Amino acid sequence: MRARHFLKVLPIAIVVIIGMLYFFQEKLIFQSSTLPQNFEYKFQTKFEELFLTAEDGAVLNGLHFKAKNPKGVIIYSHGNAGELDSWGKFGETLAKRYSYDVVVWDYRGYGKSTGKREQQAMLDDGFLFYKYCTQLYADGEIILYGRSLGGFFATHLAKSKSVKRLVLESTPATLLEVAKEKYPFVPIKWLLKYKFKNIENIAAIATPTYLIHGTDDDLVPFEHGQRLLELSKASKKEFFPIKGANHNDLSSFEAPYFSALDRILK
Repeated sequence: MRARHFLKVLPIAIVVIIGMLYFFQEKLIFQSSTLPQNFEYKFQTKFEELFLTAEDGAVLNGLHFKAKNPKGVIIYSHGNAGELDSWGKFGETLAKRYSYDVVVWDYRGYGKSTGKREQQAMLDDGFLFYKYCTQLYADGEIILYGRSLGGFFATHLAKSKSVKRLVLESTPATLLEVAKEKYPFVPIKWLLKYKFKNIENIAAIATPTYLIHGTDDDLVPFEHGQRLLELSKASKKEFFPIKGANHNDLSSFEAPYFSALDRILK
């Protein structure tokens, strides 16, 4: 009797789980929270707050950290969790350590950024910050830096713009592959609404490309970085494995991590 009951309940449970994954996938992919519009950012480095408006009326919030005698500007696209109040600290570090201006921005639904989430619209939002930077710098002075999820935004820009460098940190080959690895028994291919693909972008990018990836990354396996390196058609490409590092602790491996950034950004 118990076995029969289990077999009756199992299909229902599977349907419920699949339904939850479909309808709540945005919360799984975009681990965001909002900030009040009057929230005041506080950093030690001089910065300017940006509000850029997309064609559909969405307003994207960013921060422009200003270095002394900057060598150019880094457009930093952050990971899937956290907002500018936290990611701004890394932007500040880059500006102070490497003498670049740094523009870091929040995606729709993050922090003070508004607008309906849709894959193409989100990707194209990056062009707002690229255009802002081109008012201050030439393409040859612009570096695109994507961390994890942000790698999709960085490669989307890099495939159509001739910038100075592309930096990808802990970046997936595709979002679908990461989802499949996390939920191997679910028909993710048919459920996933956001199908970001770096493997297609990277093959169309000639810009010098630098990849950083932890060897023990259990969210975006190390093999993703290796695969992107192989697919890259960049005029120059270099891979920096951070031995023993997971997905979110690369900077704690201070010597190899900042040695990699020193080589890339100095």
